[in-house]
Amino acid sequence: MQKVIHAIFESGAFKPVEKINFPEHQEFEIIIQEDIPTRLIAILAEKAKSFEFLADSQEDIYTIHDGEPI
Repeated sequence: MQKVIHAIFESGAFKPVEKINFPEHQEFEIIIQEDIPTRLIAILAEKAKSFEFLADSQEDIYTIHDGEPI
């Protein structure tokens, strides 16, 4: 079972931000997942050519006459 628990690292220990209901002395495996910077995601998408299909003129289905001005 996977459960996400938000915690703060303080005084050498992870402390949950919210109250959790687990038995005392229960062992867990903690996996740290850091956020990936948006700039890195953009670089990876560019290198993988993820949006290359947008250069195809058939993908440009909208004109200046579509939608309403904001």
